[in-house]
Amino acid sequence: MRVLTELEKTVLLTFLVLAKKQTSKFQSEESIVLKFPMRQRKNVRKAIKKLEKGGFLIKHATQESYKFSEKGLKNALRLLYEGAKLWAYLR
Repeated sequence: MRVLTELEKTVLLTFLVLAKKQTSKFQSEESIVLKFPMRQRKNVRKAIKKLEKGGFLIKHATQESYKFSEKGLKNALRLLYEGAKLWAYLR
């Protein structure tokens, strides 16, 4: 199991936020990339490709859009939970 970079974790959380509990819905690559600063967009596209190769995202057959796999959804929810847990200790 490989360790995710901070950018890959951020991309997973962005997919989770934009999905709005509709995790079976495909999200276009552009809608994700446009949420990041202009200097990071090339790196975000690379991170999306790495997440697809790692089995975290599933690519649509004909379009440039992606959705969560089971592995990606579990990791995104775990990241969200652990992040919330960290904030509880910073009082």
